[in-house]
Formats: sequence, C-alpha cells, structure tokens
Amino acid sequence: MRRALLIGLMAVAISTAACAQATLRVIDTAPNDVLNVREFPTSDARIVGVIPPDGRGIVPTGERNGNWVFVRYRKVEGWVSRRFVYPEAPPVRRGRSLDPDDAE
Repeated sequence: MRRALLIGLMAVAISTAACAQATLRVIDTAPNDVLNVREFPTSDARIVGVIPPDGRGIVPTGERNGNWVFVRYRKVEGWVSRRFVYPEAPPVRRGRSLDPDDAE
C-alpha cells in the first residue's frame, strides 16, 4: 500500500513539473521601445521597470487582473499588459541514440 502511494505521489510530482507554467516573450513592441512593468495593473501606475522589445524568459506568477498579468523579469516584478506578451515555444528536444555502444 505504501509503495503504491509513493508511486502515485511521484507521478503527480513529475506531471506537475512537466506542466510548469511556460515563460513569456514580448510581442508587438517597436525595436526602439520597451514594455513597461508597472506597480499596479493600470496604465497610469508607476513604472517599476522595463523589458526590452526582444525580451524573453519572462516568468508569469499566475496572478491576473483583467488584461494585466503579474510577471518577474530579471530583477524586477510587476504588472504588464497581456497584449504585449505571448508564451514562448518550448525548446525542441533533439533526438539521440540511447545505445551506450554508439559513441558520438
């Protein structure tokens, strides 16, 4: 019984890690502009940081408020408009031989 419970818990942990929230990237921002990170989810809130127009690796916390999403990027966290961020595509895994006799 304990073994079955342990196996079940391990399966849940693995599936949770596999479904971890994807990172975001900046979209629809001019090359000479930035995405403002704001203190509150309003366009007139104080700007606490910026993300470059080619910003990637933006981590959403899961908190949303209307068209705003709370994110972390480098050393700043705050609210960005969902209009300007989009999920990054997961990296494409590279195929390889699992035969230990095949040396690369």
